[in-house]
Amino acid sequence: MADKKMKITYPKLLVGASSIGLIASFWQAAERVTMLKNPGGELSCNINPVVDCGSVLGDNLAAVFGPPNAFIGMVVFTMLLAFGLQRLTGGSWSSFVQKLVVVLSKVMFLFSAWFFWVSLYSLGTVCIFCMFIWAVSVPIGIYGVKDYLESQKKLKGLYSKINNFLQKHHFTVLVTIYSVMIILYFLRFQDYYFA
Repeated sequence: MADKKMKITYPKLLVGASSIGLIASFWQAAERVTMLKNPGGELSCNINPVVDCGSVLGDNLAAVFGPPNAFIGMVVFTMLLAFGLQRLTGGSWSSFVQKLVVVLSKVMFLFSAWFFWVSLYSLGTVCIFCMFIWAVSVPIGIYGVKDYLESQKKLKGLYSKINNFLQKHHFTVLVTIYSVMIILYFLRFQDYYFA
C-alpha cells in the first residue's frame, strides 16, 4: 500500500517542484538578460545586501559551464516536468527514462548543494531564485533516488541498504537537509540578521 502511494505521489512532487524550478530559472534568466542590457542598473531581485541577485549573476560561477546556470536549469526542469507529467497522466517510463530521471535528479541536487556552498562561502551573497531552485532540488533528488530504487526488482548490497533506509527515513532526510541549509545560511549571515 505504501509503495503504491509513493509511486502516485512522486510524479506530483516532480511536476510541482519542477514547475517551481522552471519558473525560478526562467525569471533568473530574464534578470540576467536585463543585467546584460543595462550593466549599471538595479535588478528587481536585489532585495538587501545578503539577497543580491546582481552580485551572484555577475560572477563567473553563475555560468560555470559556459551558458548561464539559469539556462541549464530551464532545460533540466523542463525535462523533469515533462517526465513527471507523462507519469502523472498514466504513462510509464522506459528503463532509459527511469535512469535519465534519477541522473537528472541527482545532478540537480548535487549542483544545487555545490552552488549553495559557493553562494554562502565564496560569493557572500545569494540570489532569491537560487533559493527556490535549491529548495525544490532537495526533494527532487531524494525522492528521485527513492522512486528509482523502489522500481528495481532485485537490489543487492549498498543499493538495498539505501533503499531500506530511504523507505523508513526519507522525510527525516529531507527535513535534516533543509535544517542544515537554514542553519548554515543564518550562521553565514548572522552579522546582517542578528546584529
